[in-house]
Amino acid sequence: MDEWYTRKQFNRFLDIIAMLKKEGQNPGMLHCSESTAILKYPMMNLNAVRLGSILQGRTLISVQDLKKIGQVKTSIQEIKTVPKGYNISYGKMFKTKRETKIAVIPIGYIDGLCMRKDRDIFSLKENVKSVGIEIKKFFKDNRLKVIIKDKKYYIIGRIGMYHAVVDITNAEDVTIDSEVMLDIPPMQVNSMIRREYF
Repeated sequence: MDEWYTRKQFNRFLDIIAMLKKEGQNPGMLHCSESTAILKYPMMNLNAVRLGSILQGRTLISVQDLKKIGQVKTSIQEIKTVPKGYNISYGKMFKTKRETKIAVIPIGYIDGLCMRKDRDIFSLKENVKSVGIEIKKFFKDNRLKVIIKDKKYYIIGRIGMYHAVVDITNAEDVTIDSEVMLDIPPMQVNSMIRREYF
């Protein structure tokens, strides 16, 4: 977030409000803060604010005690063991360095998996990170993870439209139909996915 530009925009907004008042106009309710600005620039909150992503427990800045809402769950569709040097997913983007046990999960980028979380989304094309990009290269130390039976496992290879591959090597208790939890912001989940409310 460009703080200098944000403040410049805010001051321009105040200048316009001042001009309107000078001309005898009533600008009404004044509003220019969205979720992140509410927290980072409280002096800009004026008469009203627009709560958006903060209602889902996410912002562009770190906030203590802010809790995420919603979870995306799926289950393992297929499990198999592949040899060292085996290419995973499309385009030979990932090659195993050892014998690897993999699980295929029926969720992909069309469902919201691996979309950018650092800003609101406007189109699928501009926000899908991994189509044509090697996950290992892009994420470096922050590779995309899933949770299966309270343990973290990494997604490997390129995420497909409808599926992803998870490295479950050394997982003794993971089976077909084991539940998989994913970290996808609620607003980025495909609207066709069934919602359950508690």
